[in-house]
Amino acid sequence: PWLGRAMERELYAGLDLGGTKIAAALLTGDGRVVGRARLGSRAGSGGEVVADTMVAAVDEALQRAGATRAALRGAGIGAPGPLDFDSGVIVFAPNLGMRDFPLRDYVAERLGVPVFLDNDVNMGTYGEYLAGAARGSRYVLGVFPGTGVGGGLVVNGEVFRGANGTAGEVGHIIVQQGGTLCGCGQRGCLEAYASRSAIARDLVMLAAIGQAPTVRAAAGTRLKAVKSGVIARAVAAKEPAVCEVVDRSARFLGIGIANCVNLFSPDLVVLGGGLVEKLGGRYVAQVERAMRTHALAAAAAGVRVVAAELGDEAAVHGAVGGLREMLAERA
Repeated sequence: PWLGRAMERELYAGLDLGGTKIAAALLTGDGRVVGRARLGSRAGSGGEVVADTMVAAVDEALQRAGATRAALRGAGIGAPGPLDFDSGVIVFAPNLGMRDFPLRDYVAERLGVPVFLDNDVNMGTYGEYLAGAARGSRYVLGVFPGTGVGGGLVVNGEVFRGANGTAGEVGHIIVQQGGTLCGCGQRGCLEAYASRSAIARDLVMLAAIGQAPTVRAAAGTRLKAVKSGVIARAVAAKEPAVCEVVDRSARFLGIGIANCVNLFSPDLVVLGGGLVEKLGGRYVAQVERAMRTHALAAAAAGVRVVAAELGDEAAVHGAVGGLREMLAERA
């Protein structure tokens, strides 16, 4: 094992709780990752089962690092919301079977160390600020199109949560009055046009009528089987109807970001998540072009739009950053 006696209690666990997986990593004080683990999140099985799986992921990462819990100073968690930041309670995470579950305190009791909990997209944005594509920026907007469209804000090195912790809900900006029904119950939300789920919905319809052969071959008409990689392969095959769906989603995302640029005036917009990773630079350029078309020229002039760099570990780095700040405040 690499861990010597002098290094005791110098490891920080970061956890990214997703609908299908739990990613865990162990970071040293200088930000090096020395152990990783990934487990299925056992979605829908209830709060205690999911939380116990998170603890198991930390233990597995410790084992791979050649360390024990004695080396652990704390754990930081990025989790889907809505959640109550002050109390550490997951208010409602339907995909995970959690409602009013005290995740922070439950994991803290099981691990025997302090635990920090925040929204996963906030932590993804903060992770990119600390160790990824947003290093050196002062006003960062993070946008992560996936199952929904998540957003996060970092202002002068701190996550901006707003009065009740819901700041950054980019996905629920209205981009078309009376438009497509969103999962939140409103119509015309950005999420209903620019998320991976929205793209998949339209591609399944195209597959059913023979206009998306790559999607049909890979996923049939099963909505949940239309993953980011399938979408990217269909775009790479230059299937016209598929490309139009993806191009339209990029334009809508750019419009939503333009509204944020006008309001918030960031110096950097970081686009993250599996969809952005798979679609690559062309997609990012399309989003940026739409943003510049629709934002005030003065507001957009100094804004850079970049792809995230940390992939699945963005939220892990952000959660550890939040944990270390919490520990410093308590010291």
